[in-house]
Amino acid sequence: MSTKMGFWRWALASAAILIATATADARVIDPTGVTTGEPAAIVLYPKLKVDLNHCQGGRCSLTPDIICTSDSDCGGCNGDTCRLDTGIDCESDFECPGAALDTIVQLTNTSEFLTRVHCLYTNTNSHCSNDPRTICTDANFRDVCPRGGLCIPGWVETNFRLTLTKRQPISWSVNDGLSSLPLQNIPGQGIPPQFNEGDIPPAPEVPFVGELICIEVDTSTQLPSDRNDYKGEATFIKSIRAEIDAAKYNAIGIKAIEGRQDENPNVLNVGGPDAEYGVFNETVDPPRFAGCPNVLTLNHFFDGADVFTHDFSVLGAVHSEVTIVPCERDYRLQVPGGPVTVQFLIFNEFEQRFSTSTKVTCFKEVRLSDIDTSPGPAGDDFSIFSVGVQGTLTGMSRLRSVAGPDVDGYDGRTILAILEENWSSGVCRQISGGATPSGYIKRVVEQLCTSDADCLGIDGMTSGEYGQVRCVPQGAIEPYGTVYCEGGPGCTSTTAANVQFQGSRLQGDRITIPLP
Repeated sequence: MSTKMGFWRWALASAAILIATATADARVIDPTGVTTGEPAAIVLYPKLKVDLNHCQGGRCSLTPDIICTSDSDCGGCNGDTCRLDTGIDCESDFECPGAALDTIVQLTNTSEFLTRVHCLYTNTNSHCSNDPRTICTDANFRDVCPRGGLCIPGWVETNFRLTLTKRQPISWSVNDGLSSLPLQNIPGQGIPPQFNEGDIPPAPEVPFVGELICIEVDTSTQLPSDRNDYKGEATFIKSIRAEIDAAKYNAIGIKAIEGRQDENPNVLNVGGPDAEYGVFNETVDPPRFAGCPNVLTLNHFFDGADVFTHDFSVLGAVHSEVTIVPCERDYRLQVPGGPVTVQFLIFNEFEQRFSTSTKVTCFKEVRLSDIDTSPGPAGDDFSIFSVGVQGTLTGMSRLRSVAGPDVDGYDGRTILAILEENWSSGVCRQISGGATPSGYIKRVVEQLCTSDADCLGIDGMTSGEYGQVRCVPQGAIEPYGTVYCEGGPGCTSTTAANVQFQGSRLQGDRITIPLP
């Protein structure tokens, strides 16, 4: 009996030592001051986009199989046939398929109280230096700008304010805006009665690429509040001919710290020594308020990866793009944060490590393969983000921005981001000529594609050998008419994802806003 008792005393003592040691030596992931799943005082949508299929460089932006000289060539009825599908007869534009890309924004007051929010759209479209009316990108400016023109990044904000009753959700199209809020003239619950107030402007120009930030303010003073009541989501909706595609992500929230708002309400301190926004972190030395993240982690497919699905019966390629924005910005002077140097560490499934870097001034939307090569698909095969270079389907990238000199504790130069994956969704079809050779075995794998080039050489089926093989939208009906993919977004399905945020910095970031 005494032997057993002695054993159990020894066992309990040993367990206590192990628990104490494990607690002391445990590695705690340094928390960050942002969230994508909880209500917050600042809600940031890093990317919004609108495109109504405009003419750009001689091709329609969403249907590049259509040659154009003006936007009117990219939709509607052209006499007796539809411009986007000449196999359809028409008498009016309403009888024809169209093409458009829009973003639906959702914003919700999750609290039991009447709240108010100050929102700012940012138009980040770039324009030609010698033709400010022409929108351009790094990939197309040589084609769309007059000779000698450069593509100059833009950053122009548009304000609006909303009042939302308790537990009130709203949604709107970025292209259309919202001229009045729901139940604006009908009182909600509460004493005194509560009313929704405000209106939302449409996108400042189309096509539009930009971001949206909403900051909770006091309902009386309209100055920044220390409450955390708002949550948001954004959904990209693309409709091209008969195909519809959608991709959704959660807005990024930054929490206010109760009672920390100071006497300078137009400057919002995110983290840092005088933090007004963030989350207290007692696991670091010295303990501090964590602001925007120190490191971003992307789990992604390498570009060009061929992925089998549906029990190995479907094969399609995937390419990814990342949108990066600085945490710091000055809306009062309309000056973006940056320039920020962003360093990438890329790991493949063999645990091999690669590195590269890029610069972000105000907003950067970039395909992964364009980060270390020239814009456009020509250099994709040589990128360290290419599946051919890495040799594995997937990898992980760690993004870390380079902080500035620590003068006043507010030059953290941190970044936020979202990731999008673009999957091939067209199908390869033999559309004309060529007899099927003797002994030819029907393909058992459905090849997905975005252009005719993806269809060459699959299962012995090549153009000119057994007839012409082309990439067509999945909704196309044999004999497939005149609609082909031509590498356009009409044969691409997209998904959006939030990235993982890790850690914080001693230095914080500042958001400067105009006051009413």
